[in-house]
Amino acid sequence: MDSSVLLSTDELRVRTGSREPLDLAVLSGSLLVILGDDTTVAPDLARVLAGKIPPASGRILLEDVGIELGSSEARGIVEYVPGNPSFPSGITLRDHLTMAAAAAGHRRKRTGEILAQLMSWCSLEEYAGSKVMELPEETRYMAAFAAACLPVPGILVLQGPFPGELNPLLEDLCQGGASVIACLPGLEHMPQSADRIALCDARDVRRIVRFGELSEACSSLMRLRVKFFPALPRAVMESLPGARHVVAVPGGYEFLHRGLSAAVTNLVNLARANSRQIAGLEVRSPSISELVEHFTAEEETGEADLFCGEDLDI
Repeated sequence: MDSSVLLSTDELRVRTGSREPLDLAVLSGSLLVILGDDTTVAPDLARVLAGKIPPASGRILLEDVGIELGSSEARGIVEYVPGNPSFPSGITLRDHLTMAAAAAGHRRKRTGEILAQLMSWCSLEEYAGSKVMELPEETRYMAAFAAACLPVPGILVLQGPFPGELNPLLEDLCQGGASVIACLPGLEHMPQSADRIALCDARDVRRIVRFGELSEACSSLMRLRVKFFPALPRAVMESLPGARHVVAVPGGYEFLHRGLSAAVTNLVNLARANSRQIAGLEVRSPSISELVEHFTAEEETGEADLFCGEDLDI
């Protein structure tokens, strides 16, 4: 697989007050997730990497030759899909994509063929004659994504969350050598094809981890909330194999456990042994702040692995 650098940052600070400048390299064919909600730096970082807002300081360079984002040479390399895309009032999907194709430089005689292929790929054929602003929210997002693909960008920046049906299309783009940067507010939106996940707090990217590392951390930080009928004494609940940090909550208990299936099995056995019924069970994923704390708790001084793509010997 080609491992050329499509985007890199040089002493980048997204916001004034950042702890450290962000030195990031995004490789061709990679999918980077910027994980953080509106209380974090994540949405601004996505807009900065797309060239939509300026950084507090530093530079963003494109491709190995070092084209600076915002220069005339950068035109068409990076495309951006906002979280809530808007469209001209009354315009149909076909007309919107026709205009986008013209702006991208496609010749008129080939536009019909290109749009037919694009709408089929994005499963938008049935909406071709519909007014875009009257379509469901997820379909509007797919329409904006389709338009962003027409210039055939090297880098596609997405402000999420986005429809789940987009995930296989993102894999197609990466397999074709493009790179995707997706800003997502929570773990529930995470595509499994993500190569790296950037964990953000209010000022910085605190750590970039691989998907497997994130999955393992989520398992160890998974929190379960259970209710029994009749109520179960705390001392009995604390005897549950594998349970950690048991705390009382209204109607039951909340605790950490490393494995969901083992936790459920142990809870069922505990309830039976004590003539109880499980009246409610809720599984809670760790918050982004908990993940940041987990990965930075024993962080040593030095730079994190900020490369996105294939595992490299750096």
